[in-house]
Amino acid sequence: MLVPCTVESVRVHVPSGGHVVFLQERDAKRLVPIWIGADQAYSISTRLEGTVAARPLTHDLLLNIIGRLGARVSRVVVKDLVTDETGGGVFHGSVFLVASGEEIEIDSRASDAIALAVRCDAPILVAEAVFDRSGIANASAGDEDLSVFRSFIDTLPDNAP
Repeated sequence: MLVPCTVESVRVHVPSGGHVVFLQERDAKRLVPIWIGADQAYSISTRLEGTVAARPLTHDLLLNIIGRLGARVSRVVVKDLVTDETGGGVFHGSVFLVASGEEIEIDSRASDAIALAVRCDAPILVAEAVFDRSGIANASAGDEDLSVFRSFIDTLPDNAP
C-alpha cells in the first residue's frame, strides 16, 4: 500500500551537520525522516519557501527537460528502505513520468524524487513498509508519550539556506 505524504520540513541535525527531510502522512501522526544531502536539502527547502534561484537548479533543469520532451511527472514514490553495509539504510525512490500516454518508472534517490515532486506539485507516496521500518510519531501531534521523538525533532532546526 502507498501512503500519500507531504513534506513536513527540512532540517539540519546540528551535532552532525546532516540534513533531514520529514515526510508526513496526510491526516495522520506519522513521519518518515530521510537523511539527505545538502544539495537536495537546499533544492527542497528553497522551493517550499518560494525562493527562485537566479539560474535553474539541477531539479529545475531536469523538469525543464522533461517538459520539453512532452512528458510530465505524475507521482513520486519512496518505495523501499534497504539496509546498507554499515547497518544503516538507503531510501530508494521512483519518479513516474507520463509520456505519449504511457507511464514510465525511473529509479531515483528518494531525495531527488522529493525535490522534483515539490517543484511540480506531484503526489509524494511512501510505501507502508517504509513507514513500518522507519516511521516515527509526529511530536507535534500532542501525545504526551512522544517526548523522546519531540526532543529529537526539536534538536533539528529548520534548514535556512
